[in-house]
Amino acid sequence: MDGFTRFLEEKFLPIAATLSQNRYLMSIRDGLVLSLPLMIVGSMMIVVAELPLDAYQNFMLNIFGENWKWWNWPVIFASTMGIVALIAVIGVSYALAKSHDKTPLPASAMALSGYFIILHQLPDGGYGTTYFAAQGLFTAMIVAVVTAEIYNFVINKKWVITLPEQVPPAISAQFTALIPAAFTTLLWVVVRFIFMQTSYVTFNDFIFQVLQTPLLAVGTGAVGTFVAVFLNSAFWFVGIHGAQIVGSVMNPIWQAATQANLLAYQAGTDLPYIVTAEFISNLIYLGGSGATLSLAFIMSFLAKSKQIQYIGRLSIAPGIFNINETVTFGLPIIMNPMMLIPFFVAPLAITGISYFAIALGLVGRLPGLVAPWTMPAILSGFYIGGGDVRVVLLQVVNFVVTGLIYYPFIMTWDKKKYEEEQGEA
Repeated sequence: MDGFTRFLEEKFLPIAATLSQNRYLMSIRDGLVLSLPLMIVGSMMIVVAELPLDAYQNFMLNIFGENWKWWNWPVIFASTMGIVALIAVIGVSYALAKSHDKTPLPASAMALSGYFIILHQLPDGGYGTTYFAAQGLFTAMIVAVVTAEIYNFVINKKWVITLPEQVPPAISAQFTALIPAAFTTLLWVVVRFIFMQTSYVTFNDFIFQVLQTPLLAVGTGAVGTFVAVFLNSAFWFVGIHGAQIVGSVMNPIWQAATQANLLAYQAGTDLPYIVTAEFISNLIYLGGSGATLSLAFIMSFLAKSKQIQYIGRLSIAPGIFNINETVTFGLPIIMNPMMLIPFFVAPLAITGISYFAIALGLVGRLPGLVAPWTMPAILSGFYIGGGDVRVVLLQVVNFVVTGLIYYPFIMTWDKKKYEEEQGEA
C-alpha cells in the first residue's frame, strides 16, 4: 500500500497537476456548463408533462384538455435541451478566448457562424435541428476550439485593424476581430467543400460517425466507466479535483449519452446507453467523489473518536447535497494510506452493481432527465428515473454497499484516533 501511495505521489501527481491546468480541458468544461441551467429546466418540464402516474395524467387531461402537453417536446425541449450544441459552440469558444486574455464575445460570434457554415441547409431552405442537439456536440466543441485558437493567433500576430484610441472599446474590439473572422469563415467554407466531396457529405456526419459514436461506445461501456471512476479517485487521493479533470474529458461523452437517451425516450424507442451523466453523478457519487455519504454517517454515529465524530457530523449536511470536501480534507482521505483502499473500491463496486443491474434489466435505463448534481439521493433517484422506484432502491443498495466497504477501514482509523485522544487525556 505504501508503494502505491508513493507511486501516486511521485509519478501520478505531476501528471494530474498538468492536466488540471490544461487550457483546452478547462475551457471545454467551463463552456459546457453554460447549457446546464437550460438542461435542468427542460428536464423539469418533461417530468411535469410525462410523470408516469395514471391519476396525475388523468387529472391534467381533465383540467387542461387532450392537447395539454403542447408546450413540452416541440416548444420547451426544442429550445432548451434541443440546442445544447449551439450553446456549446458559444460557451467553449468564449471560455477559450477568455483564457487567452482576448475579448471573448467576438470569438463566440465567429464560432457560431462557423458552425452554421458547416451545417447543410434543407432543400426548401432553413436548417434541420438534428445537429443543434447532442448529436452535434463534438463538432461544436471542435469548431469552438479551432475558431478561438485562430482568433487568438491572428491577434497575437497583430494582423488586425487598429482604430484610434478615441473609438469606444466595444466598437474597436469588433474591428480587431474583422480579419480573424475572415480567416475562420474561409476555413469553415473550405472544410465544408472538402467533405461535400466525400461519402460523409457533411463535417458533422463525419465527426458523429468517426469520433462521437466510437467515443460514446467506449466512454459509456463498462471498461471505460470503470477507468473514469478509478481515475477520479486517483486524482482526488493526491489532492487534485478529480471530478473537474475527469469530467472535462468524460462529461461531453456522458452528456451526449444523456441526450441520446432522452431523444429515444421522446420517440418511444429503446434507450441506447446505460451510462449517462446522471448515472455517474446520482448513482455512483453518492455524497461526492468516492461515494462518501455512508462514510459520513458511520463517522457521526459509530465512531468513538471525538475528532472523527465531529468531522462526520460536519460532513453529513453537505454530503447529502453531494459535497464532500469536509470529509476528504478533514478526515483526511487525501494521502491517507488507511483510506486508500475503500476510497477506490467503494465507487468501483457500486459502478459494477449499477451497471450490471441496468444491463440485466433489474433497473430501467435512465431516460435522460437532467438533475442538479446537488440533488439529494432518493429524490434524485425518483427524478432521473422518471418516477421509476427501482432507481431509488438502487441508490439505497449503493449506499449500504459503500458503508460496508468503508466500515472496517474507518473503524480501524477511529480506534487509532481514540487511543491517541485517551493517551492525551
